[in-house]
Amino acid sequence: MRAHTFVLAALSLSAALSIPMQAQAPPVLETYTATLQVNGPTTATTTVQIALNRYTSDADRDAVQKGLKHGGYPGFLTALRNNYKAGTVAHGDRTWTIRWASAKTTPQGKAIVLITDQPIHFLGNGSTAEPKPRAGYEVAVIQMELDGTGAGKGTLAAAAKVKAGGDQGVIVDDYGDERIEIVKVVREKS
Repeated sequence: MRAHTFVLAALSLSAALSIPMQAQAPPVLETYTATLQVNGPTTATTTVQIALNRYTSDADRDAVQKGLKHGGYPGFLTALRNNYKAGTVAHGDRTWTIRWASAKTTPQGKAIVLITDQPIHFLGNGSTAEPKPRAGYEVAVIQMELDGTGAGKGTLAAAAKVKAGGDQGVIVDDYGDERIEIVKVVREKS
């Protein structure tokens, strides 16, 4: 009887361990509502929901930085897409996966940078609502400056290319002609 119980326990443990890590949804750490505004020939405003499950680990951050430094943009994309899911950006029925989430303490509160593994939206020169994708603009970059309460502002490069260089070691090349401002960010209460 004891051997039978041990075998059943071992099989149960084995079955539990064989469930993929990605199948279990990680808890949401932080949720934000961001109001976006595009100023061009016309002004458009919309909101997106940002749900962060985790911040990018040091090892994942180092892998992405090495990918960019040694493999350029293709190396960056490969390393980024190999990162664990850090959260999502949602608008209506569309959702984009965040593969990079970093936060830095500032005198006002914190600065957050998020990178999705695909563009959020392609913005053109105002002549079309959604022009054809342009090769190489395969991510979106969200930058938010928040105060101690989780409120603030920022920018969105909805279709971007990341290059090595600049003061911070990274330059974001935005596909859109019009800058997308995050005119209001609010951290939702947990």
